[in-house]
Amino acid sequence: MKYSYLNSGVDVIGADNLVKSIKKITATSKIGDFAGIFEHPVFCDYYLVSCCDGVGTKILPLLDRGDISTIANDLFAMNINDLITTGAKPLFFLDYLAINKLNPNLLEKFIESLNDVLKKYNCTLLGGETSELGDLILKDYFDASGFLLGAVKKSDFIDKNNVKSGDIVVGLASSGAHSNGFTLLRKLYSDKVLDENLFALSLKPVQIYADIVYKLNEKKLIKSCANITGGGILSNLKRALPQGLEPCLDFNSIEKTQLFEKLKELVGDDECFKTFNMGVGFCLVVDKKDLDEVMGLSSDFKPFVLGYVK
Repeated sequence: MKYSYLNSGVDVIGADNLVKSIKKITATSKIGDFAGIFEHPVFCDYYLVSCCDGVGTKILPLLDRGDISTIANDLFAMNINDLITTGAKPLFFLDYLAINKLNPNLLEKFIESLNDVLKKYNCTLLGGETSELGDLILKDYFDASGFLLGAVKKSDFIDKNNVKSGDIVVGLASSGAHSNGFTLLRKLYSDKVLDENLFALSLKPVQIYADIVYKLNEKKLIKSCANITGGGILSNLKRALPQGLEPCLDFNSIEKTQLFEKLKELVGDDECFKTFNMGVGFCLVVDKKDLDEVMGLSSDFKPFVLGYVK
């Protein structure tokens, strides 16, 4: 059997086409960015920034293992890693939980875990919604979505239009598969071609890159950045560049890990790089003259030169 994200049940091309349709409907070029930017005269010195994301089908094996804290971490991480691409800092968070049947103990544990991770980033859990959807959600399971609002001073906004040819792309290491591609990962695991040890590695909590992005942005060392989520490295990095510029990347520069080497063996390089982060959780676009300083400051994230802009 040939494994792919599509025959596992996820149509990435269809999703991209839907985004294009939404852009036409809304008549805006802002749809498709990592986070939405809103300008209002009441907040004349700031942009409001918002995003919405979920944990995806990674939530299923995490619930099977009772790993509620990773679900909470990943829900916030998937949102804040999008938010920080603008330089924004989080203000408040809302959650939406769709559950088969109300389970107060389970949900209280989830909210406690979520509140703990939010507090680390001075973000307030402002509210949310819990819906019992017995006809829609599987027994003993729930789905979680999150909505994050942040703000950034206009003088601190990370504007991809500042990128120029010759700028350097720096990759920061992921903690694993993060929270994308799990429909395919779960299929490989259920068919017993991906073993328990490697599947467990894929379930590690999503790495949050907020602290390093804020530190670099305070020093004006970032021209643009990309959260490497669904669609892989190349398609997400293209979102971080202005029209007319392209990333020129050397995937051989990525540190090889047991998990992603096995995935390449199972589904092929092309499918892997279109579906997974392949060990690169976040990318920075920086001026060549600032490279050494960026590499030094971000050393905790195993930074490496992934390529350049042309």
